[in-house]
Amino acid sequence: MSEQTITATPVGAPDILMNQPLSRQVDVELETTILEPVSHNYTSASGGRTTFNLPAKGVLDAPNAAIVVELISAEGNGNVAYNVSAGGLSLINRITARCGGLIISQVEQCGTYGWIKTNFMSQGVKEGVMDARHLSSNALELSIANAKIATASAQTSYQQIYNPELDQCNIAGRSYNAANAVNGHQIQISKCLSNVAGQSPEVVIRLQDVFEIFAENKLPLLAMALVQIEIDWAPCGDPNLAAGGTLDTCVIDSLIPNAAVNLGAGVVNRGTVVMATPTMLLDYIHYDEEERAKIFAAINTSGGMRLNFSEVLLTKGVNPSQFTNGEMVAGVALQRQSNSNHILGMAQKEVKKIYVTKNYDIRSPRGIAERNADFNTVKNHRNIVTNQYKSQQMPGESYNFFINNSRVYDKDVDNSMIQHDYLSQCKNNWVVPNIYYDTANYNANKMDIALNADYQFGVRNQTVNSGATHRYLPGSCHVIGLNLDKRNNLGSAIGNGTRIGSSPMEFNYSRLCIKPGVNVGVDPNGTSDGQSAECNLDFYIVYRRSLIIRQLGIDTSDA
Repeated sequence: MSEQTITATPVGAPDILMNQPLSRQVDVELETTILEPVSHNYTSASGGRTTFNLPAKGVLDAPNAAIVVELISAEGNGNVAYNVSAGGLSLINRITARCGGLIISQVEQCGTYGWIKTNFMSQGVKEGVMDARHLSSNALELSIANAKIATASAQTSYQQIYNPELDQCNIAGRSYNAANAVNGHQIQISKCLSNVAGQSPEVVIRLQDVFEIFAENKLPLLAMALVQIEIDWAPCGDPNLAAGGTLDTCVIDSLIPNAAVNLGAGVVNRGTVVMATPTMLLDYIHYDEEERAKIFAAINTSGGMRLNFSEVLLTKGVNPSQFTNGEMVAGVALQRQSNSNHILGMAQKEVKKIYVTKNYDIRSPRGIAERNADFNTVKNHRNIVTNQYKSQQMPGESYNFFINNSRVYDKDVDNSMIQHDYLSQCKNNWVVPNIYYDTANYNANKMDIALNADYQFGVRNQTVNSGATHRYLPGSCHVIGLNLDKRNNLGSAIGNGTRIGSSPMEFNYSRLCIKPGVNVGVDPNGTSDGQSAECNLDFYIVYRRSLIIRQLGIDTSDA
């Protein structure tokens, strides 16, 4: 990102550019436009890019700017759908805003970051608004399954989560795909792609869903050089792991396996698609002469006009496996603790939030050995209803942050409910069912360890016949969060975050690696119950930046 030294203090932007109600009446004219891209390309195997040029007129109502996308399935009508968690958000891999060729803001892995933001919304908004726009499936319900205690005939109840929109085992007494027991569940047809252009459901993604600068400000296009929005799309290729592919995709099979089945046995998560040319829905606000004069007066000052916004920086880390393939034999310790320390940088920057997602690396040596294992468990590595748009709870995990040479927490955070509380402090609340966040099985001191041999190390390996998503959803929404804002309602205001000194931020993480062992769990060959793969950590660091608009162009600043 190109930056220049600011020699004069910029002035604040007029209140009409803030994303907040005005205290006075202002006369405006509203112009609504459907904007075509200046360039577009997309292939199912590798993704693509679409670029929009925003006309230099009026003030852009940025929070309501939206992208409209249609995918057409080459796999046949109704055979492909969007993943359960992120829906259409998963289409956007990276989004970039430029002005006069200079990058203003850029966000990576937008699908996962947008999914994180969605889970801070109320359940009603997630189901009634976001599912309608994104074709995600946030309808979640709890059920009670019985499990027999090993030493007696008594039964105990066990809480499970499932998705009623997907787990439609029968309609009017007739089962889906009765001739094929592997596929007993199907996504709602209204959320499936068509093989005919113009007949697939369109996804509407507001830029504010993934782009903080669009959530917090209106853009005075009338006083700016050419503004471009560049979208890099995620691929939808065939990730048939049996054929050696390891590609994560943004779509899934609409038929969900209903049995413990290896992906190599023919269950794939494919999505060969065509993307119709996207469009943007834009509202331009035309203010009266008095309000336009305020904008130009601020820009014409010696320091220019400042628009504060939040930027999202993605950095990555790995918590290593403590086992090698050669140790996957009897007689080797079944569990080892894995500790890792991650340097997050951000020296001299004002940081607001940190989100951490965790997932097993299915491309690592241990991940390859474990990813195609029993999909009839709650802890599978290859989640074929969410793909990579999740964050998996790990056995025995604990963490701490080090900021400005001090531990954030006196004691490492190893209790999932406390972890949930800290995450909720980042916004309003983390709104997910408990079992979606915490499997309640990783603690050997909890009652589940007393159950039959399907429980090993507190991990549930239960056969589930009543709902396919039971084994994919538990523990897959376990995000770590740290709020460094003084007040959430102050947004990107200067000084609201935490200023990082000369020492970089650090993150210390620990989890339990569980080796698949002979006669452990449901697989005597020792593959289905392993949790020893490397763990990928993705850090989404939200920090404060400023856009400075001057007569002769723009600057960006972390100050």
